[in-house]
Amino acid sequence: MTLRGTARRSIPYLVAIMSGFLLAYLIVAFFIFPAHLVTTDTKVPNVVGQTYEAAAAQLQKLGFAAQRGEQRFTAGSGSGQVLGQSPLPDAVEPRGTKVVLDVSQGQRTTSVPQLVGMTRAQAELALQNAGLEAGDVTQHESPSPRGQVLSTTPAAGQKTPLPSEVSFVVSSGPAQLAVPDVIGQTFSSAAQLLMQVGFRVAPAQADTVTRGAPEGTVTSQDPRGNEPAPPGVTVRLRVAAAPRGP
Repeated sequence: MTLRGTARRSIPYLVAIMSGFLLAYLIVAFFIFPAHLVTTDTKVPNVVGQTYEAAAAQLQKLGFAAQRGEQRFTAGSGSGQVLGQSPLPDAVEPRGTKVVLDVSQGQRTTSVPQLVGMTRAQAELALQNAGLEAGDVTQHESPSPRGQVLSTTPAAGQKTPLPSEVSFVVSSGPAQLAVPDVIGQTFSSAAQLLMQVGFRVAPAQADTVTRGAPEGTVTSQDPRGNEPAPPGVTVRLRVAAAPRGP
């Protein structure tokens, strides 16, 4: 028998022996040392939008550990809501990996300042200093001075989001005012007083008829002194002038 023939007849036996060793190795590997062959990698779930507690519970079920990350104020997101995560959703990571969750602190708020009693300009400045904006401004008849703030929406002390607007009502003054009696005053003093209380003043009219009044002083007015009139009415004043020659 030749050596070549002997080798050929031995091949099936060698294949059988190798197959047996391979089968034995696989049995030992799967049943005795399974931990070395079974992977622990898992997809990270998407927990953005959930509360931190719900996200942490879901991660824990899959073998991950939640860790609180950055916390920041965010408009439109409730306090405790997850804004972002690392690793990102669908990333494949080993179990036990820490997933860092950025969490919202809700929307920043502030208290509405006390504006009642201020002028409109003062109220707008106070709102600006508080990080707020002036909203609608309406007028309402009131005994309070013209332009004084009467009320605000939201009210003073109420919490409101940042940024937001505060609307307020200002006084348009009383429906009727008593016209000051300015007879005997100089035209400039009389005009200044009338305008301060909310009236308009027409150009002075020369009075060359009234005798005994110092030149430049008011001799008559329309409407008359202490007569009620709406704010903004024009008051006409006659002022003593030197009499004309014959």
